[in-house]
Amino acid sequence: MSSESSEVTQIEMIRIIKQFRQQGFQGKYGAMQRVAGSDHEYFVALTDAQTAMTGLFRIDLTSNQIEFQYMLDEDHVFAAD
Repeated sequence: MSSESSEVTQIEMIRIIKQFRQQGFQGKYGAMQRVAGSDHEYFVALTDAQTAMTGLFRIDLTSNQIEFQYMLDEDHVFAAD
């Protein structure tokens, strides 16, 4: 997979959602985008099922590590090209 494209394939989406669920995350998945210069790190917008709050997360599929980045609101949005 080329790191030139920020598009996330369907297979990558499935792996990302699976990892979030395995770590106990529940909610609605929004935009997903590959981190620039990486073939295995992604940004994911996720709206929590209980609070309806949306956060931006960074996931590394090689280490299965998920890191919270920040809350998305009217001042902080996820811009996908």
